Amino acid sequence: MELAKLCDLFETSPVVRLLRSHQVPFVLFFLESVFKRNDAPASGAIEHDDLQRRLACFQDDLRDDGYEVLTQGTDHYLLAWSDEGWLRRFLTSDSNQPHYQLTRHAEDAIRFVDSMLSRQSRFVGTESRLRLVIDTLSDIVRGSSASPDRRIEDLRAQRKAIDDEIASIEAGGVVETYREAMIRDRFQTAVELLKTLQGDFRAVEDRFEQIARDVHSRSQVRRQSRGSILASALDAEDLIKQEDEGVSFYAFVAFLFSPTSQERLRGVIDELVQLPALSGDRDGVARVRQMLPSLLAEADNVLRQTGRLSDTLRRLLDAESLDHRRRVAEVLRDIRTAAAALTCDVTNRESLGHLGLEIEYLPPLRSPFSRSFWAPPQPIGGTPVDETVDLTDAENEAFKLAALNNLHWRAMRSTLVEMTDASAMVTLPQVIRASPPQAGVIEVVGWLQIAHEDGHDIDDSVSETVVVDVRPDAPEKLAANESATAIRRRIEITVPMVRYYRDRVVRPRRGSRLPR
Repeated sequence: MELAKLCDLFETSPVVRLLRSHQVPFVLFFLESVFKRNDAPASGAIEHDDLQRRLACFQDDLRDDGYEVLTQGTDHYLLAWSDEGWLRRFLTSDSNQPHYQLTRHAEDAIRFVDSMLSRQSRFVGTESRLRLVIDTLSDIVRGSSASPDRRIEDLRAQRKAIDDEIASIEAGGVVETYREAMIRDRFQTAVELLKTLQGDFRAVEDRFEQIARDVHSRSQVRRQSRGSILASALDAEDLIKQEDEGVSFYAFVAFLFSPTSQERLRGVIDELVQLPALSGDRDGVARVRQMLPSLLAEADNVLRQTGRLSDTLRRLLDAESLDHRRRVAEVLRDIRTAAAALTCDVTNRESLGHLGLEIEYLPPLRSPFSRSFWAPPQPIGGTPVDETVDLTDAENEAFKLAALNNLHWRAMRSTLVEMTDASAMVTLPQVIRASPPQAGVIEVVGWLQIAHEDGHDIDDSVSETVVVDVRPDAPEKLAANESATAIRRRIEITVPMVRYYRDRVVRPRRGSRLPR
């Protein structure tokens, strides 16, 4: 370590600013739960509205738990975290709202804190790390030697070890397997390396983004020719590909995008998650299950940065488009100057003459011969087939249709209005207890439909259990001494967590039609 570099790091690093923040536990918990959990999107990017909604729910949970933190508006924190370098805010071509993604600084902070917590709550495996170090060093020695004799000697040694093991097993020897502790140790090491790998993509992505910014800024300076800007951009892109992280990244992409490699990796993961020794590590198993789509999405993000650089270069080479943009900018600047002069100089306004716009526009011309000729419609072919109707089946289906329960939407929404007037937020189990379903399970589905249509929160990652009384389907088939109420049975239904908010409830009005 060098003292000057340490001082500069602690003064300018976004990672240090995040760890020094007085709200760092809450910020890190929210960012990790949204962007790094198993239910996080594979691309690692979340839309503004979705992230804003999740932050608002997190703030409500903090207030319910008695924490007086993160009390300002959601937009304030999203903008502040983007300015601090913890979130990357960008636009995509298929959406009109911003997207957010963790930066490499936030990834480093989350990985550091997660490593500290793991050391406190998990065992420290040394045997697997020692073997990994020895295997890596041995692989370096083998791969760096250009001697044919040395390579042949290593290959023969490997072949002898494999032949000896095959002969031992064929002779009835015992197959050596890993103990459960060794399996968990190696699996934990692999999961930690996977977390580090997913965070390292941000560094390569930032390098390509910086090149695109430099090219765009240079294109705005008139004294530099397009040839010089293009040459510097291509040189920078080639330099990225020639540097260690660029070479490693493109080798990674070539391996990961290979169908053979993907198929082999999927097979290994399917066998790995079925091992009994790993049944207790649900988080690690879930992370490994999402490894392939997550890595593909991360690689796609980096390649998308390369695409942005190509788009910038293409626009730069388009001389006509560049001249047109500059001409439009000059015209707009002249318009602003004339408008400002007209506004300020009231006495000499008549001497300025008539101020207006002259727009050059070419009307579109279409040829009447471009229209297609009319063609008669094709006749419907085939011979009609007589269909026989089974009256018994039709009668049974009619009875089923008649037995369907009708949901009273207005009464359900009125119940929701009364409950949210007393409390700003209620859950689905509270609604079920306050208004027991009269139509059975279908009424629970109706409450879910109302939550979906009105924009309430439905969290599929958390489940709850509600109890519903179910009536028999055919009361007329009961015995003479039994009633439908007497044999009514109670069932438990697992549903996602649903939260109804007062400001989102649709209040029924007299004479209005409610959504169904």
